[in-house]
Amino acid sequence: MENNKKINHWCILCGAGYHSCDACSRERSFLPWRTLTDTAEHYKIFMVLKDYNSGRLDKASAREMLEGLDLTGKEHYRDGAKRVLADIGMDDESASDTRKTSRGVREQ
Repeated sequence: MENNKKINHWCILCGAGYHSCDACSRERSFLPWRTLTDTAEHYKIFMVLKDYNSGRLDKASAREMLEGLDLTGKEHYRDGAKRVLADIGMDDESASDTRKTSRGVREQ
């Protein structure tokens, strides 16, 4: 972020402050990701969590979608996001081990 730009938004997923053009906030035909999250990846994660929480995705589908996303730093996510991740099974070491094994990365 450039030093001369003030923080005017906070990521709905992790709480990080960032600058985004306020013109995006006035857009009515679609919801720009920059109005909700600090990165496009966080927006993708947020949308999976939102769809799971609303019942549009089942646990297996949500987990599969999240496995394809970068959850680095999830320990810094807001409490609500952490709770949904836990419900899906994406917060513990065993979930991480399962993903690594299924991709052929983990060796013991």
